[in-house]
Order: sequence, then structure tokens, then C-alpha cells
Amino acid sequence: MFRRLLGVCVAGALFATAPACGGADKPTKSAKDKKKKKNDKRSLLAEARDHAESGDTDSADEAYAAAFEADSEFDILEERVDFLIHAGRASRAQDVAKEYYDKKATDPQGYGLYAETLLVGNKGQEALEVADQLISLNEDDPVGYEKRGRALMILEKNQEGVDALRKATQLDPKNATFHMALGTALHKLGEINEAALEFRAALKSAPDDAEAHVLLGMALRDQNELDESRQYLDKALELDRNNGRAYFELGILLNKQGKQADAEVALSKAVQKSPNESVFWYAYGEIYRLQERFDEAINAYRKAVELDPPFPKAIAKLGLLLVERKQFDEAETFLIQGIRKDNRNAVNYLHLGAVYAAKKKYRLAIENFQKFLDLAPKNDPDRGRAKDAINELKRR
Repeated sequence: MFRRLLGVCVAGALFATAPACGGADKPTKSAKDKKKKKNDKRSLLAEARDHAESGDTDSADEAYAAAFEADSEFDILEERVDFLIHAGRASRAQDVAKEYYDKKATDPQGYGLYAETLLVGNKGQEALEVADQLISLNEDDPVGYEKRGRALMILEKNQEGVDALRKATQLDPKNATFHMALGTALHKLGEINEAALEFRAALKSAPDDAEAHVLLGMALRDQNELDESRQYLDKALELDRNNGRAYFELGILLNKQGKQADAEVALSKAVQKSPNESVFWYAYGEIYRLQERFDEAINAYRKAVELDPPFPKAIAKLGLLLVERKQFDEAETFLIQGIRKDNRNAVNYLHLGAVYAAKKKYRLAIENFQKFLDLAPKNDPDRGRAKDAINELKRR
């Protein structure tokens, strides 16, 4: 994100009359006002940070807003948006960023910040539009290409996304954030070796960046370099003991090593340090499910679904466990919500078909099993199960 400050223009200069009996000039009214604003900003920022630390999200948001009104520095707005995102208020963060974006049509920082909030909310198409607007302001702005690339990756336009991210790193080769974004995209595509190189490039530019250590540890884990992976994850935690992502990736590493109890501990720390990251709760649920601790798994999946934004895979897993527990009404509610959010996710239709079959709503069950067959890959192992269910239901 940007860290530049907005300039403050002062029209004209005011002069105070010298005192009759000598001495220094009195401060101008403008100088007094500026000093008061500065003091107000500092006290309001301190108040906002105190509220944030105590978990009072609404009060923190209000104090950040007042601090920005007192002294419209972009850093204050950026800190507020970052706070809202990490407090699980992604939609609120979007609203705040959009207000600035709408008012400051020529400020590229506003475009970048608004695009970032859209990316966090998985709104790929909207983020792409804002990123393209930013590029149209300056075709050599690397931030625009970084946002564009990540938006394209969300939209599954993977090669275009990688190309845009490469453009960002070419325009600013020393920017660690851009290398991490490119590495993350390559990792998603299974290009693990190349991803690791990008993460190493990020560390070269920012050797004390905990996130770069986390990402390289993740890539090394997926290269089966497990000991080296652990070293980088441990270093990330040495740099930042509150880094939930480091605990999350460590949990995945420990799970891969078959150390389920240790993985559970690491993932419990991940959700403790970053309680508003839905993917962390999903992974926590997966550890419980593998241990057949289904009540705890259901609770973790519920948390992953309830957060803003929810983690899509958690809806299907939650629906599956609720079906197996014969909690059909609740399963139906969650699965329908999941389909409304993503009507191309085949597995939700499979589980919803099972719900309707159990509730003897045979026509709806057949429709959902057929929808699963329409969307599922040809090699999906559940295709046979869905076909058998359709044939059985048609006989009833």
C-alpha cells in the first residue's frame, strides 16, 4: 500500500502585528489552528489505537474517522482501512475507501486503496475495473498492475494475471510486495519453484519482512523441503509473534508431517492471533474433522462461514457434516446461502440433493443432483453416487 502523505495547500499568508513593547511575533491564527489540528489528530489516533487494542471496533472506527477529519493525511485513512480489514469488517473497509475514491478522482492512492479492499472481499471484477482506471491515470504505475494482476487471478484469468504482476515487478523490481504477489499467483498455478524464487527476491529487498518469510516457508513446504520450511516459518514468528499466517502455514506443515496434535496447536494460535481470517477457521475445522471431532469441526466451519468475507469451501464442508448429523434444516440453510454466493460450486448441489432426498422432496433432490453432474469435472468420484441417487429417486 501507499505510504505517501497528501499535501496540504494554504492559500496566502497571515501576519501578526508586532507587540508595542517588543518581543517575538504572536502566532498567527493559521498556525494555532494547525497546531490544534495536529494535537487533535494525535489524541484521536491514540484513542483509535486504544479502542482497536481492546477490541472495540465501532469506537475505533469512529476515532479513526475523527482523526482523519482533523488532519486529512492519507496514512490515517490507510491505517483505518487496514484496521477494518483485520477486524473482519471488509465491507465497511470498502465503504470507507470508496468514499475517498469518489471524492478524490485524481489521487492514485485512493484508487489503490479502494482496489485493495475489493480484492480482500474477493470482488475480482470490481477490483479489475478500478485497477484499470488507475493504469489509465498513469500507464507506468506499478500499483495498478499489481492490483490488476490479483484481480485477474480471482477471476481465474491466470495467465493474464501473472503477466500483469510481472509488469509490476518490472516497473519496480525492488518492491517486496510485488514479488510476493507474483509468487503467490505462481504458487496458485503450481509453479512452486518459480514462486520460491519470487519470495526469495522479496526477502532480498525486505530481509526483515515476516510475511516474505512465511510465503517462502510455504513454498519450501510444498517443495518437500520441510526442515528449511520450518526454519523460515520460525523466523517469521521470531520477527512477529502475532503473525497468524505464520501459525497457519506452520499448522499445514505439521499436518503434512502427520503431527496432528501439533498442527491443532498451531492452528489454534492462528485463529487466536487472526480471529477474522475465515480460511484459518476452515483449516482449523479440517484438523478437527480428520480427528473425527465433528462438533468442534462444525463450530470452526460455522465461524469460517460467518466471517466477512466467508471462506467458500467451508460452506460445503459444514453442509456435509450437518447432513451426516441429520441436521437437515440447518444444512439446507447454509447450502442455499453457499449457492447464492457461488452458483458454480458443484459440491454444494450434491449435498443439497442429499438434504432434499432425506426430507422426501424428491423432485428438488433430483434437480440438485443433476446440477451437480452438470458442473462437476468428468473425473469427480462423486458422479457415480449422484447418478445412482437420481435413478433411485426416479423409482420412488
